[in-house]
Amino acid sequence: MKKIVLLLRSGDFLTRQRMTRWAAGLILGYVCCGVFLGLTAHGVNDYAGRPLGTDFSNVYAAGVATIHGDATAPFNILRQEQTEQAIFGKATQLYGWHYPPFFLLVAAALARLPYIPALILWQAGTLMLYLGSVRLLLRKSAAPWLSADRLGPILALGFTAVFVNATHGQNGFLTAALFASGLALLDERPVVAGMLFGLLCYKPQFAVVIPLVLAATGRWRAFSAAAATVLAAGATVTWMFGTEIWPGFMASAHFTRTVVLEQGNTGFYKLQSVFAAIRMWGG
Repeated sequence: MKKIVLLLRSGDFLTRQRMTRWAAGLILGYVCCGVFLGLTAHGVNDYAGRPLGTDFSNVYAAGVATIHGDATAPFNILRQEQTEQAIFGKATQLYGWHYPPFFLLVAAALARLPYIPALILWQAGTLMLYLGSVRLLLRKSAAPWLSADRLGPILALGFTAVFVNATHGQNGFLTAALFASGLALLDERPVVAGMLFGLLCYKPQFAVVIPLVLAATGRWRAFSAAAATVLAAGATVTWMFGTEIWPGFMASAHFTRTVVLEQGNTGFYKLQSVFAAIRMWGG
């Protein structure tokens, strides 16, 4: 037992060869799962009747409603459900839209394509952005050999969160790419970094963290660029979709707070927070 503890502490067991093999094995498993989902799908639904890329379905449905002139529909849970059922069938479960109006820009653009091409474009495009951000971070990392040996991208792909994001069609690739790229460029190109941070406005929970860190470290150029980006995005969506989207978003927060967060109907295990952990333990 003592030898095992010493081995774990030293990290000698974690060789490049082992890392490569484990990551490659996981990637192969992901590919097999993806092929299985594709072969067993029925139109835009998987073998269990769920939309392919489950969580992407609410983004696409919101985009469909928006391009048909009803940008407030995604913020009304019943109208959002009607749109999803019209696309994926009456049996589909509800996938709620909990984003602020900024994300309607992405949703409306993707909804101009048929569902499967839109899903592929979303997943492949954001995955490339994610891998590019990893490469940016590795440029000045303490382990430059990760990039030189091309092990970094392999490890970035052979990561369990990649599988979750890929199968559920989530925005994790995009979020990670914006966050990581902003961090990688913060010192050398603060304005660009600030713009990237500002584009994270579709995930408002980050609005609590990033501005405080930028202000506390005196990075005012990045802070100003982030604020300007958020204001520009807000002005753009208001000009394109009307002022009604903002009251609609504020009203939808009640459903998100009570059903998703307080009651945990989507599963507390999906929420990485102290609040969710305490609620999951019965608090």
